[in-house]
Amino acid sequence: MSFLDKLNALIDPKLKDTFERKAYDPAKDRKWLVGRLEASKTQFGSTETTRGGGAKWWKLANGVVAFSPTRPDKMPLVVNGQTTLFIPSEHFVTFVDHMIAAVNAGEFDKELTNDTTNGTTVKIKTPRTASAGGGKGWSDERRAAFAETIRQRNAAKNA
Repeated sequence: MSFLDKLNALIDPKLKDTFERKAYDPAKDRKWLVGRLEASKTQFGSTETTRGGGAKWWKLANGVVAFSPTRPDKMPLVVNGQTTLFIPSEHFVTFVDHMIAAVNAGEFDKELTNDTTNGTTVKIKTPRTASAGGGKGWSDERRAAFAETIRQRNAAKNA
């Protein structure tokens, strides 16, 4: 075998894509995720209806928050093997704070880069029951309980 044949045996044109691929930097995705988590926390604490193009990651029903975060590519973010997490409403803000700390520490980098969903998605539908308000929305008792929760949350925030 000649030297030229030995050189040609080491050349692999398929490596061009590997050479040109940019290394993944999770900082951009972390920043995006932390921004969305902060927005979720703000939306949850707001007494006004959320407006704008951004979709909420959470739904509240019966004192429980169904939280379904996504990755920047709009695929579900898998947390503890689940794409939808159910959290008591009184602990939701604390949960989000802990999740922000975990994202900043790089603990979600693997979930941000890999498709760990295996194509599964979870959609939450909360049934509406007939109430004094014409069969739509919350009952008067639930509305009063929620207003009390918001009042306590705002009082704690302003303290």
